[in-house]
Amino acid sequence: MSRRSLFWLAVVAGVAFWLWKSGTVSKEDGTVRTSAAGTSVGAPAAAGEACLFAAEEASRLTQEAADVLLRAPIDAAAFSTASQGAGSAISAAEGKCGGGSSAAEQRAMEEVRGALSEMRGLLSDLSGALSGSGSASDAPRRRETIDQRLDAARAALRG
Repeated sequence: MSRRSLFWLAVVAGVAFWLWKSGTVSKEDGTVRTSAAGTSVGAPAAAGEACLFAAEEASRLTQEAADVLLRAPIDAAAFSTASQGAGSAISAAEGKCGGGSSAAEQRAMEEVRGALSEMRGLLSDLSGALSGSGSASDAPRRRETIDQRLDAARAALRG
């Protein structure tokens, strides 16, 4: 599958997920109650799923920022823009990854927070490599750690 196809697949899945979570598309019981914070009440693992979904988006944007450095010639402005977008997505995900109503959800959120920390480290390494003050030699290990943590979070949410 090409990147373009994967992008559109992710967009369609994201819209479907948002419609489902917002209650626009009905769930089994036909009602969606939300708390003052805007999170679903009574839906098991809803906060964990939202946290994981936000982290997966942040991971995708972090990878896109890394991909900018792989293209020749290297465009520092494009990397800066991509890096800022990834940083914003990481911050948004961190905002969604607090608490958890069950032990499984808490474990999943802990794994996601670890992945988000690795994403920040990866962006820092890439920025340092671009400016000549560091090395991105640790980037493959960081990507692997991010993927492993997100996989562990998915497994924890499944039970």
